[in-house]
Amino acid sequence: MTSSPEKPPREIVKTVLRGMCMGVADAIPGVSGGTIALILGFYDRLIDSIADVIRLIRFPADRGARRNFLRAVSFLVPLAAGIGTALFVATRFLVGKTYAGEASLLEMTLTEGRGFLELFPPSGLLINPKTAPYVFAFFFGLVFWSIREPWSKRREVKPLDPLLFLLGAIPPAALVVLPGLQIPIHPVTLLGAGALAISVMLLPGISGSLALLVIGMYQPVSSAVHERDFPTLVVFALGMLAGLLIFIPILRRILHRYHDRTMAVLAGLMGGSLLALWPWKAHYMPKLIPRWGNMSPQLPENWGTVLGCLLMAAIGGVVIAFAGKLAPPEPIREETPAANAP
Repeated sequence: MTSSPEKPPREIVKTVLRGMCMGVADAIPGVSGGTIALILGFYDRLIDSIADVIRLIRFPADRGARRNFLRAVSFLVPLAAGIGTALFVATRFLVGKTYAGEASLLEMTLTEGRGFLELFPPSGLLINPKTAPYVFAFFFGLVFWSIREPWSKRREVKPLDPLLFLLGAIPPAALVVLPGLQIPIHPVTLLGAGALAISVMLLPGISGSLALLVIGMYQPVSSAVHERDFPTLVVFALGMLAGLLIFIPILRRILHRYHDRTMAVLAGLMGGSLLALWPWKAHYMPKLIPRWGNMSPQLPENWGTVLGCLLMAAIGGVVIAFAGKLAPPEPIREETPAANAP
């Protein structure tokens, strides 16, 4: 038997709010929507629902697949609406007009140097050097206090779990120190960027936006969103679709067959992402990575920000504590034969 969903509109509103939380997280380089799904207790349902849609594409005549598809769509559509709405608003609010076509500010920054940012700080809270440390500190605290969530979901404790944690921490930490690339904008590279972004976005701890930063695709994609460059967005979306078709069935199988070991790795992914969320960085301008180098972690130059950042990190922990009480993990459903079939 499958668990019966809550009746609309309560379930719809709940799912839209979940999607909005994921959308805000995806706008932050270093945080992933998968992290939020894991924290709020619906990560398994998210992966299962996407896999059910893919299952119907592969086996359209399967009655069990059709039944699971309807259940999946009733969850994924409001979730996607929340993600898209929050992602658009958050990028405007956190990144500001700098990525919406006003190139003059960036050109002046390159010409005049870092001191120009002090006199004319960018509008986005995430790239303004005066406000960015506090935003990153909030998400640092949010993720730090959430690491225990996947770690506590292990049903059996095994000696190799700490090693799996360390192995999981390596990829997100490596993204922070890897030199930024400048891949040419081409339909093939856009397809690859879309596949990469959606795959890592669904993994807790690895940020799709951070991965796009490393390969030099964050600015072109974000500009395409705000400038309504539909040809670019369509190619990028096709890449995301290809990534889903390939990655989700593999991830779902791993989650079901190696649940405890997967939870240890996911906890490591979240732990490794803390390096990207460190509040004090060499700079906060993703587009200037080719000129100024990575946004690498540093000790604070202005020690007056330390207390404020500690407070914001603590607030992130409080948010997680309340989120865990208000949104307890959903029970894992029993799979139908269609969902279990290879």
